[in-house]
Amino acid sequence: MPKIDQLMPVPHPLATPEPAKDLVVDLPAEWFLPSVHSMYFQLFSRLLALPMSAAQRDSLAQPRLLPLLDYLPIFDATLAVHQPHGGRLLGLQIPMAAHGSMGAAALASASIAHALETIARYAHIRNRLFDFECRREQGWVSLWMRPRIPLQDYGLFVQNVTVFAKFSILRGLAHPADLQRGRLLLPWDAPEAGQAPADDVLCVYQAPALGFEFPVEVADQPSVLSDPDLYRHVCQAGDEELERLKGSISARVRHLLHAHQPGWPSLEQVADALSTSRRTLLRKLESEKIGYQQLLDEARNELACWYLRQSRMPLAHVAEKIGFSDQTNFSRSFKRWKGCSPRDYRRQFAADVATSA
Repeated sequence: MPKIDQLMPVPHPLATPEPAKDLVVDLPAEWFLPSVHSMYFQLFSRLLALPMSAAQRDSLAQPRLLPLLDYLPIFDATLAVHQPHGGRLLGLQIPMAAHGSMGAAALASASIAHALETIARYAHIRNRLFDFECRREQGWVSLWMRPRIPLQDYGLFVQNVTVFAKFSILRGLAHPADLQRGRLLLPWDAPEAGQAPADDVLCVYQAPALGFEFPVEVADQPSVLSDPDLYRHVCQAGDEELERLKGSISARVRHLLHAHQPGWPSLEQVADALSTSRRTLLRKLESEKIGYQQLLDEARNELACWYLRQSRMPLAHVAEKIGFSDQTNFSRSFKRWKGCSPRDYRRQFAADVATSA
């Protein structure tokens, strides 16, 4: 399996993206919605040796979905826009345990086909960037993945991460000879030599959609690791997780915060918008082990980091864009969030991107 240090690129003319001189383009509203599990954030940060402040570690103590915007510093550190095929390395490094109940249920499945159905059923527990669908047609059993939100310049990288991470789940279930009969379906041109690691499975480029597939006779072979009792137990936990996600009050609060930024609504205004009382809203957030102020801090932090990385906007303007009345309060809050000043973050990130090896 390729190693994560292969993600660290040698600097080249494209290594340091040129930021906009003043303002960056408006971010898609979907980038602010809870979409990807925090387990992956912690895993990627460790694999890439990215620093994490005490405030960040505290905020991640309770596992939950994070918005795509939180992941962009990680993607930028790997030069995701300019080296998108490095995403397959990141996907292949995700261990089975990081996939939670989806991974455990897939491992206990009766066959490869059963595992693909299981992945499609529970993938949204940890990845809501894509819709997943299992199909059986024309002698093949396939798992299709379609982006649910605009991924823009990060699209090719994120698709690489996702499809290779899901395919890697099958490594713990299927015999290597059976894996060799599978096909990865990639809807882009084949990368040039040296742009991507060598594939140990057949890749079909310019495919109609993203996914992978197996011949029916391979997909339906009984798995020696099948465990019906474990499968039922894990699926029960997975179903409960899906129900919790559907009713997540913190996700609805996040949506309201970003819909009204930079004029961030107060707790009372959010409660009114949700047709509930302040006290009830606090109680529901507490049941999800998160508070309104933490959600507000995270929302401001995400935007601040984006502006600092992607523009030359003066710090006073950044402070104003995320709802602070003055630069001093913004700098103090940012240091608490990230463990460094906004100026140091901008300078350090630019240096890290330029010399990411």
